[in-house]
Amino acid sequence: MIARDGLEAAVLISICKATKTSKSAHVPERSFARRIPDGGRLVKKALRELVREGYVRMHPTRGEMTYELTNEGLAFCRELARQSEWRG
Repeated sequence: MIARDGLEAAVLISICKATKTSKSAHVPERSFARRIPDGGRLVKKALRELVREGYVRMHPTRGEMTYELTNEGLAFCRELARQSEWRG
């Protein structure tokens, strides 16, 4: 389980926004990492943790690695939206 106020949560929310909370969308890292100011390596570390914990799935494409939400990631984003901590 990820903390709601940690970097992993911020990265997951950024992915949710980049995919417009769609499980069928997959986005490259640059499209959501830019939403985290001064993230750099910390974003990569948080992303690895999200993949390991099953919130995000890696989706290889011809040009670069992309990422998509899993059921758990989508549920986390919806829970935050329901609690008005974030609006998707």
